[in-house]
Amino acid sequence: MAALLARRVLATVAGPLRRLSPCAAAPAWCRSLLAGLAGAGPRLLLAGARPLPQPAAGFKTKAVLKKRCKDCYLVKRRGRWCVYCKTNPRHKQRQMRRD
Repeated sequence: MAALLARRVLATVAGPLRRLSPCAAAPAWCRSLLAGLAGAGPRLLLAGARPLPQPAAGFKTKAVLKKRCKDCYLVKRRGRWCVYCKTNPRHKQRQMRRD
């Protein structure tokens, strides 16, 4: 996913720059950027890339809800009881639907 995004960004940014000839009246910084992009490809953007943190976990669906720490609290939303926690999002729970 990140590689695809990097390729698209590189294509949109580097595409117009590659069409410039080095002999054109382009500033020096533009010529150096063009020279660096010519051989780097997508590796240029991914060299310093770090993995993104994972989003908070979703709700655990349980029949019996329990507070797992002192910061957990119960809330009734949309006809279901939910447990939320400010300090640890993994404590989120939702009551099973009873039909």
